[in-house]
Formats: sequence, structure tokens, C-alpha cells
Amino acid sequence: MSPYQYAVIALCCMANISDGFDVVSLALVAPVLTDEWGITPQILGALFSAAAVGLTIGAFLIAPLADKIGRRPVMLGAMGTLAFTVLATAFTTTVTQILILRFITGIGLGTLVVCLNTCIAEFASDKARNLSLAIMHTGFTIGMMLGGAIAALLLETVGWRSIFIAAGILDVVAFVLSVFLLVESPHFLMIRRKKGDLSRLNKIHARMKMPILTAFPPAIKGSKTKISTFNALLGPGVRKLTILIWITAITYAIVGYFQLNWKPTILANAGLSPSLAASAVIITGVFGTLGHLIIGGLARRVGESKITAIFFACAAVSLIIFGVQPPNPIGLLVMAGVVTFFVVGAYTGLFLVAVIIYPPNAKNAGVGFIVGFGRVGAIAGPMIGGLLLGAGLDRMGTYFVFSAIAIIPAVTMFLATKITERRVAQPLPAE
Repeated sequence: MSPYQYAVIALCCMANISDGFDVVSLALVAPVLTDEWGITPQILGALFSAAAVGLTIGAFLIAPLADKIGRRPVMLGAMGTLAFTVLATAFTTTVTQILILRFITGIGLGTLVVCLNTCIAEFASDKARNLSLAIMHTGFTIGMMLGGAIAALLLETVGWRSIFIAAGILDVVAFVLSVFLLVESPHFLMIRRKKGDLSRLNKIHARMKMPILTAFPPAIKGSKTKISTFNALLGPGVRKLTILIWITAITYAIVGYFQLNWKPTILANAGLSPSLAASAVIITGVFGTLGHLIIGGLARRVGESKITAIFFACAAVSLIIFGVQPPNPIGLLVMAGVVTFFVVGAYTGLFLVAVIIYPPNAKNAGVGFIVGFGRVGAIAGPMIGGLLLGAGLDRMGTYFVFSAIAIIPAVTMFLATKITERRVAQPLPAE
């Protein structure tokens, strides 16, 4: 790994930190914004879901353009869009303006989250790739913690608009650094092979301290049709696992994004001040980071699908405990952290499962479909929360509902464990 490769990875981590701040920004200001503008829970749920809808569009429709026009222009476009829309949100005067800007923000987030993973994978060495990706994903949690810390300091004294200004400034810094530091992916240039691409590739190789090429190596022949990839996900021997994982992704996201978006508001409704409710993001961020690391350390010894199922089961139990928790600030904050520990850890475990069950030609598609189906849950989760709270359901009743939903991914991953154990005991015949 050359210093330049480390710099690119650090840049991606910074971009993901700003993403985490952007995603949680509306949730942080929701309690104050609700009181100031008189927003109903149903409308607030729609505002939360607007970003998730945009994120789906960005991931499925905009991010694939990076395979045609290059990684760099798509990433810069996404970062520039985020910088503009997040800053603009600070100067809105109507709910409709926030709705539109959060939708566009979601498109930028959905595009960037795909490109960041690709960028890390294509710039990191083989040996450093997994650790680099893990560190980059942790950046999202750090961004949420940073947002919580800033909200705790500024929300009640300066106002909710300051949160979007702070998040926008971080986006601007990431964008400016990317303009000067980020180059086109050598992997993309190797595939495109237009006039001048060999010279561009060698300049990048020089910065990465890699050998200079006198000519492009022979092109790798391989199937790249969508049909073969789709068959790889739903073909013999993997179909049941794929369906179970898709169900897990949807139901996880329903629970996870409800918790992410509604947690500050629910804590504020339980009697915590808006600043203290916002500071919960810092606490839960620490617990979430531990969840990432611990499930990663245990997965190989316990089994990826088994430890993921255990984490989902514990998440369901912790959701119930949080729902019945007395309105004591310390108890509520600790239990909010415990819920995040298991929910976020299970999310990491889901991707660990996908990586080991899919063949090399279907790994990216397998992970991509998890993200896509997760977006469906991300849209539904906040809206379900808004409907339940708007119907007059209290914290206990609401969390009982989401605990029941969390049981579904626990069951699907236990079933996946049985299938993977049978596959190890009785390998499938070669096709």
C-alpha cells in the first residue's frame, strides 16, 4: 500500500463520515422542528422516508453510470449534490422544501455509498481490502456520533438550522478534497481502454508505486450479462439462501431505520431534553462500533449466519426491554445503545454471510441486492413508525411491534444456518 492509496482510503472514510452526519441530521433536529413548525408524526415519517426513496434511486439508477462514464465524475457529482442540498436545507421555510431537498439528498447518498465501496475495493491492495472496507463502514457510525455531538452543543442554543450548516460544511470539505485528490479508478481505465487511458493508468500506477505498463494486458473474457448474474443468485444450491437473505435485509432495514430516525424523537417524548436526546447518537454510535467489531471477531469461530441470527434474536429482546424501560434518562440511553449494538452488529453479519455464500462472479450482485432490498425496508420503517405513533401508540406498544418484526430476520438467519451447515456436510455436486 502506497501513501497515495492510504490517502484515497482516508478520503473515502471522510466521505462516509459526512454521509453518516447527513443521514442522521433530520432525525437530530426532528424534535425541535416538530415543535417549531407543528409537524405531525405522519408528515415527519414522510420526511424521513423521502431520503430513503432517493437513496434507492441513487443506488439502482445513478450509481451504475460509474461503469460507463467513470467512478470519479459520478462520485464528484454525488458529493457536490450533497454539499448543495444539505446546506440548502438549513435555509428552508416550508415542509415541501425539506421534502424535496431530502429526496435529492437521498439520491446523492445512494449514489455515493455504492461508489465508496467500489473505490475502496479498487484502490486498496488485496491484503488490505477487507480491513479498509470495515474502517470505511465504521466512518458512517462516526459521522452519526459527530452529528449527535454537534447537535448536543448547538441544537437548543443556536437552533436546528445550525445542524444542517455543520453537515453541509463537512460535505463541502470532502468535495473539495476529492476534486484535488481523487483520480479515476485504475480498474475502470483497464476496462475502458480508450485513447490516452494507458497514459492515465501509468500516471496513477506511478502514484501508487506500481509497475509501469507498456501496453494493456489481454482483456479478461467473462460473462457480464445480467441474466447469468441473476441465475447465480437464484440458481440451484443458493436459491433458498438468497431468498432468506433478501427477507432478512428488508425486515432488518424496517427495524434499523425506524430506530435510526425516530430514536431522538421517542427519547424526547419520554422526557429527555432535545439536546440529551441528540446526545444519544454519540452513545449509540459507540455501541454500534463495538457491534461491528465484535461480530466480525466472532463470526469465523461461531459461524457467520449463526452469530448473525443470535444478534437478531438479541435485538428483538432488547427492543422489548427498551419499550418497557421507565422514563429514566440513564436507563433509556443505555438500552438505546444496547439495541444499536445488536441491530448494527447483525447488519454487518448479514454482509459477512453474503460474502461467503456467493461465488466470485456473483458477490457484488449479491451484496448489491441486499442493499437494494434494504432500501425497501428503509422506506417502510420510518413510515410505519410515524403511523403507529400518530395513531396514539405509546413507546411500549410501538417497540413491541418492531420487536415482532425483528424476530423475522432472526428466524430467517437460523434457517440459513441450517442450510449452510448442510452444504458444508454435503457439498453440492459440481454443475
